[in-house]
Amino acid sequence: MTKELDRLLRYEKFLKLANVVLLNSRNAEPSGRHLEEMIRNRMDKEFPRPSPQRQQILAEIKEKNLRFVKRKIKQHSDGELFVQVQENVREKDVHVFHKFRDPNLDLVELLVIGDALKRSGMHSATVYVPYIPYQRQDKKDEGRVPISSKLFFEVVASAFGPRLRRILTFDFHARQAQGHFDGPVDELSAVPEFAAYYREVLKINHEEKIVPGERTDHDDQHVLVLSPDAGGASRARYLAKLLKVPYDVFDKNRIAHGVAEQKFKPLDVEGKKVILIDDMIDTAGSLVGEYENYKIGPVQYLQGLGAEVYICATHALLSKKNDICAEERLQRAKVPVLVTDSLPEKHPGYYRQHRDWLKVLSLDYTLAKAFYCNQVGESISEFLRNREEKLQGKKLDFILHDTEEGVVDVDEQ
Repeated sequence: MTKELDRLLRYEKFLKLANVVLLNSRNAEPSGRHLEEMIRNRMDKEFPRPSPQRQQILAEIKEKNLRFVKRKIKQHSDGELFVQVQENVREKDVHVFHKFRDPNLDLVELLVIGDALKRSGMHSATVYVPYIPYQRQDKKDEGRVPISSKLFFEVVASAFGPRLRRILTFDFHARQAQGHFDGPVDELSAVPEFAAYYREVLKINHEEKIVPGERTDHDDQHVLVLSPDAGGASRARYLAKLLKVPYDVFDKNRIAHGVAEQKFKPLDVEGKKVILIDDMIDTAGSLVGEYENYKIGPVQYLQGLGAEVYICATHALLSKKNDICAEERLQRAKVPVLVTDSLPEKHPGYYRQHRDWLKVLSLDYTLAKAFYCNQVGESISEFLRNREEKLQGKKLDFILHDTEEGVVDVDEQ
C-alpha cells in the first residue's frame, strides 16, 4: 500500500467517524460513560502515533461525535413512552445502544426510539442489543404458537425503517435466529472472555497434550466443560477448544414451558473442575434444580460425584419461579457464577450485594471495537480471531459497580 493510498484511506475513516451520532436508552445509560471511554480509547489504538494534524482531528471527533447525545425518554402518567432526540441526526449514522430489563416495556422503548430516528431523516442506524428477548420461541413446536424470535426482528425493522443497517448482539439462544432478520446480524460471543477468565482462575496448563475439544466421558485432565443440554453443545465445544480441555453434554427433555427433565449419565469427575456453560440463566432450575420440589440439577449431581463446579452464562436474567428467585437457588448451591453485563444491573449496589458468588464481565470493550468496525467498514471477524488468541484473564474488564475494587480497565490488542 502506497503512502498516498494509506493517507486517503485514513482520511475516509475520519470522514465516516465525523458523521457518527451515539445514542443510548435508559437501561444503557448507567454504563454510558464507561462505554464512551472504551470507544474513545479504541480510536487511540486504531490511529497510533498520529501526526499533530491528525491528532487534532481525532480530538475534535472524540469531543463532538464520540459521546452520547442528549435525549429525553419519559413515561406519561398512563405509561406511554415519549422519546425526543435533542441533537441533530439528519443524514447521520446513528449507533443505538440498548439493554433489556423488562422485555415488553423496553421493546416498546426501542421501537419508539427507532420511529423517532426514522422520522428525523437519519442516514443509517446500527442497533446494539447485547441481549435480545423472545429468542426461546424460535420455531413452531406446537400448534397455534408464535415464532416470537422472528417477530422481534420484524417489529424492530419496521420501527427503524429501511435505513436500519445492522443489528449486533451476543450469544443467541439458537443461532438460526440470525436468519430472522433480512439484513446483517453480528452475533458476537462472550465465550473468549470466559476462556480467558478460567485459564487464569483454574490455572489451566496449556502444555497438556490432549485433543482440543475432544468429547469424552472419562479423562484424566483436571478441567471439563459441560453443557446442561444438547442445544448448548456447540457453545461447550467452543469453550473447550479455547481452553484445550475435553467437553461433554447432558441431555434435557423439556416437557412443558418452563418445565424440563434432566437426564444425567455417569461421569468420572472426582477431584476435577467442571465448568457448566449456558447462554442464559433464567430461574436457574436447569442448572441447580428446584430444592422446593426435591429436584437436583447438574450442579448437585456433579458435586455428588466429587467435582468442583463453576457456572458461566452470557445473559443473567435471574428470574423467580415458585416465589424463589434465581439468586437464592445459586447461593444455596454454593457455586461461583460468571456472567456478562448484557442486561443492566438490577438495582444500584446489586453486584456488590452478590459479589461473594457473582462475577460480571463488561462487554463494553468488544462493543467499542464492533462500533468502530461497523462505522468504517472493517472486518469484525478478524478482530474476533485476534481476540481469541490474545485475550488474557488479568486484562478482562470486570463490572464491580459500587465496590472498593471499582471497574478494572482492559488493555487488549
